[in-house]
Amino acid sequence: MARPSLRLIEALRTAAKQIGNKTNYNWKDIGSCNCGNLAQILTGLDKKQITKFGIKKHGDWDMLSRLFRKESGYEIDEVIAVMLDAGLILDDFANLENLTDRRILMRMGENVYLKRDKREDVILYLNTWASILEEELLKEINIKDAESVLSEEEKEKVLTE
Repeated sequence: MARPSLRLIEALRTAAKQIGNKTNYNWKDIGSCNCGNLAQILTGLDKKQITKFGIKKHGDWDMLSRLFRKESGYEIDEVIAVMLDAGLILDDFANLENLTDRRILMRMGENVYLKRDKREDVILYLNTWASILEEELLKEINIKDAESVLSEEEKEKVLTE
């Protein structure tokens, strides 16, 4: 599963909201499907650009991630590289497209069956994933490290409140 980061957690939640808008979701379109919406958020590209890039290499996100080569010259590989830099791993592409990550599904409870192209299921999946990553990120935070980042003025403000 992805490496937790504020950027990725925010992107997952933003993609979930975006998918809630009926004009932004089409599972059959590489630029506006499950991965396509997350790609839009992480790259700043629109769905038409992502679709155009994906068509040049052929395949769905699962196939594209398996064929990923950072230096290939394909724009879609550059999109994938940005998403990997945000914390995703290559398995996340197939899992997101098909809503199949076991940790996310287990968090939702027993006997949960999601349809990969059902808007409400995708939104639930993205938000659950973001919550898992958020919990992992919070476990990594060391209060001593956080204190060292604060300026002396900020420390005094915190202490007086």
